[in-house]
Order: sequence, then structure tokens, then C-alpha cells
Amino acid sequence: MRSVSILSFLAPALLSGVSAAPFNNGAACGLPAKVTTYVTESHYTPPPEPPTTSISPPVSTSLPPTATTSISPPESSSTSSFTSIPVSSSTSLPASSSTSTPGPSASCRPTSWTREGHAPSVGKLRAALIFVDFPDMPANTSVSELYSLVETAPAELYKQMSYGKLELELVPLLDKFYRMPAASSSYNYSRALTTEAHLKYINDALTAVGPSVSFAGIDVLYVLPAKYASEISTSTATSADVTALDGTVIGNSVTFGQDLYFSWGYKTVNHETGHTLGLPDLYPYVGGTVPQWVGGFDLMGLIGGQSPDYLAWHKWQLGWVADNQVECIASAGKTTHRLSPIEVAGETTKAIAVPLNGTAYLLAEVRSGLGIDAGACGTGVLLYTANTAVSGGSGPIRVIDSKPNSNGCGNNNGGELNDAPLAVGTSFNTGLGVVVTVTGQEGDDYIIEVEQRI
Repeated sequence: MRSVSILSFLAPALLSGVSAAPFNNGAACGLPAKVTTYVTESHYTPPPEPPTTSISPPVSTSLPPTATTSISPPESSSTSSFTSIPVSSSTSLPASSSTSTPGPSASCRPTSWTREGHAPSVGKLRAALIFVDFPDMPANTSVSELYSLVETAPAELYKQMSYGKLELELVPLLDKFYRMPAASSSYNYSRALTTEAHLKYINDALTAVGPSVSFAGIDVLYVLPAKYASEISTSTATSADVTALDGTVIGNSVTFGQDLYFSWGYKTVNHETGHTLGLPDLYPYVGGTVPQWVGGFDLMGLIGGQSPDYLAWHKWQLGWVADNQVECIASAGKTTHRLSPIEVAGETTKAIAVPLNGTAYLLAEVRSGLGIDAGACGTGVLLYTANTAVSGGSGPIRVIDSKPNSNGCGNNNGGELNDAPLAVGTSFNTGLGVVVTVTGQEGDDYIIEVEQRI
């Protein structure tokens, strides 16, 4: 396989900060041909189409999620209760204190978690960008205009969310829009997108680029369509292997839609790249509303939510939160814990995990208004369930609503569940054999007591 430096194919006037290094060190080859496709929930409404220029494309993928049973947090019943308790406004505990020692977190880390087939979640993740247009919808903007939307913000967001452990490096082809061989309307690019159609779209984009560009060393392929190409509406990720014309096998691809430009902005990149890292969609694929399970927490649910930072469960899975930062409770009794906000880097405890069965867990973490969650309207100790046996779109994570029918924070960027975190001086019976009491706060840290009754 002949490797050709991408430097030969980039426009002479590259945007500042662009990595023009060649694709090197070969992308992961021979990974299982597992095909998983995610389509972003979008409220995109096509804008009026301005004058166009020229275009041409094909390639795609898509898979319906598998429905699974799950342990769901109780909605509002006699088995769960929220109680105010008298607590001193100042509680002082050492960095880690417990009335009984929690079991080692490594012992309750889900055994089903694997990095095989996923993009790297720690270290450098190299993503190639191809800009395409279509015969029926030629580009009407410059490549640099579209690139500016994603050039730095997604990488900065990952830097903050991962505590500096993940570096997203974009390697773009900035010389032109590559013309797809077919009209945008021919790809049937919608929520009914088939695996075959999606792969055709991706392969057409790679064919348009040709064999002279080497994709060696690329972990994820991004394909960005011309702005206003309304047929390419929503963003979609797939873990199906595709082969570039230089012979490089690319194990994860994301095809972006108009929702990147008109609905969710740059965070669309972090949502879709989250799928390449192995994270599921947290909103329902069939029926319901986008925020019904996790409100505005974690952008794998509502991308524009009030508290977009990934949940501790996801950070644990990705290796951003270490095993020794998750205190597991595997036996009955009371334990006391000190939790620091998930948005803040540090070696402190970030979550409490209580295994409920072989695949389901109850978790507690602190959500604050720090970091990328500066717009959060609900802060405190968040309780939720997570189940590794439940697939994306079917509710693998469900926030426990500690204040049913409260109308959340009174806004629409996550709704009812946005005020779910517990405040100091409150106790909540989850209805799952576990009672959580927030006994104090010191600085940004919260002190909680967990009573496991079974």
C-alpha cells in the first residue's frame, strides 16, 4: 500500500491550528465487522435554500436498537420517598471517609465493557474530515466556513470532559468539496436510513476523494455535507468497517447532517463521536420525548441540554474516571462518602455504584454549575440507574426523579428531570433497597450516606 502525504492535497492557505501531518501508522484493521448505527434526534427544519454551486455524493448505514428489559427507577410510588432532614450547613470529613469500607470499585466494574471495535477514548483520536457536495445541491459556502464550526470547539469540549485524557485531532481535507456521484435525494437519508444506504454514502465519499490520499492512522472518518443540502438531514454514526481507496480500513465513521449547522451546533460532533467511543443514545428511538430518561444531563441524550457533561457512568466506561474513583457498595449496611463534582478534574471520588444484579447499577454523582455545565439549573447529588444489558434508544440510563411533577427548572432544555439532584439536608428512598441521604457540603464536595437494606 502506497502512503501519500496529505500535505500534497491540502489547500495552500490552511486555517491556523490545522494539523496537516500525513495520515500515518495505519488505522486499526481486522476489527470485528460489528455494525451499529446511531441517528441523532433532531429538530432540524430546513432553511430556505440559497443559490448553490456544484455537488455529487453516495454511501451509508443504519441499525435498529435491540429492545431489552431493564431495571427502571421508580416513577413516583410509596416505595420511594424524598425527606428533608436537619443537617448542619458545614460538614467536615476527610477526603474519603466511610462508616464501613466500600468494596474496591474494580470488583464491580461491568465485565461487558470493552474497547474492541471502538475509537480510542484515551490519548489521541485522529479524525479525518471530508467535505462533500452533490450534483443537485452544489456547495454554496467555502470549505473553511464549515470547518470553522468544528475546528476547535469539539476538541476543547473533550479536553474538559475527559480531564485532558482525550485529544481529538482533526485532519481535514480543506482543498475543496468532493462531488458525490449521485444526487443528495438518491440516498434516502432519513430516520429510515438502511445500513446498505448509509455505507453507500460513506463509500461514495471515499471514492470521490480517490486513492491519492492516505488514510493510514485515522481512527474515525467524518463526512460533512454542503450546507443547505436538506436531503442530508440528520447526523449518523456507524461502527461498520469501510475501506478507503488507499487500502486503509476505517472502523468508525460519522456522517453529519444539517442538524450540525442549524440545530445542535458543534456539540453534534461530541455526541456522534461518543458513539464511536462506544456510548449509546440516551433518548427513546420509538415514542416518548428526547429528555424523558435523562433530562438535560449528558449530551448523549439531549445535545442542547442544561448539563451536557457526560455522566460518571460514561466517564468510568471511557477510562476518564478511574476504578478507584468509583466506590462500590456490595453489601448491606451504611456507608459515608465524599463526592466531588463530575465536571472538575482531580483524583477524588466521582461516583458511588451499587450493583443491583448482574447488569444493573444504582449510581450517585455530583452535578454542579462548574466547567461545561455552567448553565445547569439543577445541581446536587444526582441518582440514576444504568444497565449494560439495555441498548441505546431503550433507556440504558435513567435518572431518578426525586421531585415528580415539579416541572423541572421551568425551562425546556431537559424539562422535568432537570431538578432531580438532591440538595443538602434531604434523604431519598430509591425504592431499590437503597436510601441516599445528603448530609452536608464542604466547598464543592458533597457528603452522602448510603444505606443498602438488601
